[in-house]
Amino acid sequence: MSQYARRKMTSGRKVTLGVSALAASGLALGLLGAPSAMAGETGPAGALERSRAAAADASAAKAAAPKALSASGTAASTTVSGITVNGGNSAGVGTTNTQTITVKWTVNGGSTLYGTDAALWRGTDLEDGLEQFLLSEEFGADTNPCVQSGATTFKCTTTYKINPQYDLTNADAGAWKISLYAITDATTSVNNDYAKTWYLKRLSRLNTNAAPEPVAKGKTITITGKLERANWDTHKYAGYTQQTVRLQERSMTGSYATTSSHSTGTGSLAGVEKQTRTATTDRCYRYKFEGTTTTPPVTATGDCVDVR
Repeated sequence: MSQYARRKMTSGRKVTLGVSALAASGLALGLLGAPSAMAGETGPAGALERSRAAAADASAAKAAAPKALSASGTAASTTVSGITVNGGNSAGVGTTNTQTITVKWTVNGGSTLYGTDAALWRGTDLEDGLEQFLLSEEFGADTNPCVQSGATTFKCTTTYKINPQYDLTNADAGAWKISLYAITDATTSVNNDYAKTWYLKRLSRLNTNAAPEPVAKGKTITITGKLERANWDTHKYAGYTQQTVRLQERSMTGSYATTSSHSTGTGSLAGVEKQTRTATTDRCYRYKFEGTTTTPPVTATGDCVDVR
């Protein structure tokens, strides 16, 4: 699927609101609705263009503000802190369900906020290697993402809805960056295309089956597992090959501990792992996968065997 055919990743538009009305409450996020914020390319490049246009509009609103308003800033610099994505965790996306990603940050340094927004993007760089650029739901709906929580402090939250059926291909798994700007009436502003790195991953699943059960003492127990992950190209799960999984064991009342590590199969046995043990006492078994930069960790539900 072409990146230019993706439905939601490239959404976003600007609204024209009066700066003076919003400034009365300390928020001038309406900006100056310049035509540049609406026109231009489509796809990731178009979303980037709209984000940059919004930042330019915020700078223009600041420059056009009355001097008395501009002088209200109490700090020399605008600062951004406390950036978190998905609560500080990577996000595992499956094959069907829409995933909501939340980005939070704090803006300090001025009593009037003219504009701020965060975008998620993937690629080698924004100019020549841009693959994805996600504008927030708040940007697209012309919704103010921030709440003033002090004289010069603003708490901001934006959300992004990702539907793997429309928005993702396997190439999108891995590292993403946060592009964030913030413009207040302080002297300097923030415009950082590499504010944070975050990982979007193909959801994984893993099972374990220990058989036969019950089993006679001294007989062989076979512990079979299969590691799979979401395929965003086919919208199905497929075996994850040549990945290290750990076989863990415990007594009926003990805690799991790793007893051996193995590589998952390929071909017709893609993602499959199979080990044997001699039945001695009642025991539980499970496989565990530590994860990669493109796939989150997962631990299978244990399977206990009654030895008679």
